[in-house]
Amino acid sequence: MSSATDSTLLSTLPARALLGRLLAVRISLIGGWAAGIVWLHWGLRIPMPLLPMGAVLLLMGMFSLTTAWRLRLDLPATQMEFLAHLLADLTAFAVLVFFSGGVTNPFVSLMLVPVVIAAISLRPRWVWLLAAVAGGFYGLLLFYFQPLAVTDPIAAYGMHLGGMWFNFLISAGLIAFFVTRMHAALRTRDQELSALREKQLRDERIVALGTQAALAAHELATPLATIQTTAHELAREFANDPDIGADCHLLEKQAQACKQILTQLAARAQDSAATAHPLDAWLATLVERWQVLRPDAHVRLTLLNDSRDFIPPEGLEQAILNVLNNAADVSPHAVEFAATASRDALAIDIADRGPGFTPEQKAQAGRVLFSGKPGRGWGMGLALTHATLERIGGTLTLAERHGGGTRVRITLPWTYPV
Repeated sequence: MSSATDSTLLSTLPARALLGRLLAVRISLIGGWAAGIVWLHWGLRIPMPLLPMGAVLLLMGMFSLTTAWRLRLDLPATQMEFLAHLLADLTAFAVLVFFSGGVTNPFVSLMLVPVVIAAISLRPRWVWLLAAVAGGFYGLLLFYFQPLAVTDPIAAYGMHLGGMWFNFLISAGLIAFFVTRMHAALRTRDQELSALREKQLRDERIVALGTQAALAAHELATPLATIQTTAHELAREFANDPDIGADCHLLEKQAQACKQILTQLAARAQDSAATAHPLDAWLATLVERWQVLRPDAHVRLTLLNDSRDFIPPEGLEQAILNVLNNAADVSPHAVEFAATASRDALAIDIADRGPGFTPEQKAQAGRVLFSGKPGRGWGMGLALTHATLERIGGTLTLAERHGGGTRVRITLPWTYPV
């Protein structure tokens, strides 16, 4: 990798997480220094260089305001930017220590806090650089500093011990605050990456399935036409036999429905413009077409009386058919279909009286492939439905049904002008 990689986006956390936590630490240190200066200068009557130390605190405050404004932009952070913030904080801290006793100041060990933060957030080279700068500052403060004007040695020793204790508490608190927040953000990032990898894997499978489906659809056109023609001739030949004639007629309708599906698939491949339909008529036609494909299923309809123009998003019909098929697989004689619509959303409820889902299956439904019925249902169909609704901005939720079974709700955002 080139050196430019070191200035790329931080792979661990976004800017708001990194710089926001660093800003909180900086503000805490500014407040602590200001309180310490006030206590020493006016409380203990120890003269402090108020002008230079006040100027440093003012600059750190202005830098904090600039950082807060930068966070409002929600721009990505870089390694170099975060390193610059840590160097600025370390330098300001070293200057404050210089005016308040140098290494004799018990709070000098707080210079390790930026190094700890860097060790969690930055690449090793930048961590070592910051550690070298901190070591250099500490070395200079051994020889160059402005001592505090404390005349009583016993009081000075007591102040030093008290300061060391307070410094330990502050150091432990700051490090714990930053590290725990960083770890929490890292866990959130890992969960998001895991969900993204899972979605990518599922989408790859669906794309592969779509390719195979397109090839199969192309090859099925001819045999379906032959089946439809043969079924039509057999239906005429056995018109006087109610059993055989009805079966042949059903076979003809099934072949015709399959041919219609292939025709719609070809139309989508040609990227033709979608046609608007009255919402209630579109839903009724959809269920009627499904009944042709599943004559064994009995569905109880509760359709809305809404004739507003509706352009179904690509894939929505198949998503609904997938859920209907799944419901008919587990309870063919107890399928319920209900639709409600508002100005903002279309909701479709499909219920069955099947065995339902375990909590583990609910958590995985639509995201991984599984099936409680070998060879059919609740596997690829649900995954395809979930992916389709996710792509068009809809949602799919599973809920237990009172009395047994499952209720699947498909919700689709729909803004209708009034």
